[in-house]
Amino acid sequence: MANWKARLLVTTTALAACATMTGPAISTAAQAATVTAHPALADLPPGVVKLDDAEGCPPGTLCLYRDYNRQGPAYGIGAGYKVDLKALPMGDDTAANNVSSWVNNAHGLAVLIDEANGKARPLYPGQPLEEPPSDNDTVDLVDWA
Repeated sequence: MANWKARLLVTTTALAACATMTGPAISTAAQAATVTAHPALADLPPGVVKLDDAEGCPPGTLCLYRDYNRQGPAYGIGAGYKVDLKALPMGDDTAANNVSSWVNNAHGLAVLIDEANGKARPLYPGQPLEEPPSDNDTVDLVDWA
């Protein structure tokens, strides 16, 4: 039952962000055209929303940031959504092996996975993480326990 709440929150957050970008007087068709004009945003995996650079992490969401101190390009992932970070555009690269800080505002245990060495690390609900130098820019996948 908690999964549908997390999905609803992610969807609501995405719609609110779209409404903020386009203004309340613009129709649904115009909003769809705005998303279509930004194909990288339209192609995001299910359960993922693009956050503004350095935006705070919404409730019910696992957030990842390119830079330390929750700065730079960012994404939010709804609880329960397994995501390959190679599917998240981040500048001229992707979020895979390119994330330095995290915030788990979801109610589930996130698992940060480095495919290269098979290392999986937990990120508990309510916990922020500034990557230590040994693990910085190593996560490829996000899963849930």
